[in-house]
Amino acid sequence: MTDPVAAPTPAQPEKANLIDDFVDIFGSPAKVFARRATASPMLPFLIVSVLIIGMFIVNRNMMAPIMDAEMQKGFDAAMKTNPSLTPAMMEQSKGMMQKFSVVGAVIFVPVTLLVLALVAWGVGRVLGGTLSYGTGLLIASFAWLPRVVEAVINSAQALMLDVGKMTSHYQLTLSAARFLDVSTAAPMVLGLLGRVDLITLWVTVLFAIGLVAAGKVPKEKMVVAGIAMWVLGSLPALYGAWRAS
Repeated sequence: MTDPVAAPTPAQPEKANLIDDFVDIFGSPAKVFARRATASPMLPFLIVSVLIIGMFIVNRNMMAPIMDAEMQKGFDAAMKTNPSLTPAMMEQSKGMMQKFSVVGAVIFVPVTLLVLALVAWGVGRVLGGTLSYGTGLLIASFAWLPRVVEAVINSAQALMLDVGKMTSHYQLTLSAARFLDVSTAAPMVLGLLGRVDLITLWVTVLFAIGLVAAGKVPKEKMVVAGIAMWVLGSLPALYGAWRAS
């Protein structure tokens, strides 16, 4: 008699602590998503949110000239379409916006991650994945870690470049929009080329990998998942550019 052949044991995801995950996401993202697929997303969500908000606070004063220039451009456009607005009213609004910018960041960052989690969940489900919303939030949280790198790069640029002469945040991005004349380029063109950005593409790739490794989307649909996330992520920027046109 021959011995019965034992059924192969399914491979178990390797274990690692959260610090390892935050390091490995830059070199082995598929492993991070695979081993965290069923873990709670709350700690990565909170850590990434705090890191990005913290970098916003650190960069706030350095980026103030660019933020002021963009606000002024928006005020000028608003005053053209609504003659009842006065410079004094605009200046008051500007002061309020500056005062509550940190509060806005504290709200904006986590809400954006929660929305991106919903988008990732929807894309994953449509493409045949079996992920929950919690898995979508975990994917979104880790996929947004390059935004922390982006903030650090912006800090370095602000220290080395004369940001006082800049009038748009596109002039600090690693995107195709950086090379355009922001004073003459159409807002829609800036918005679209602003999405052709090294950090944004990095984030998109991480979303695609996460949807496959953690969301169980078929591997052959990884490229489709990435394209879908990039396109859907572009809609708010393009809508804002369209309104500014």
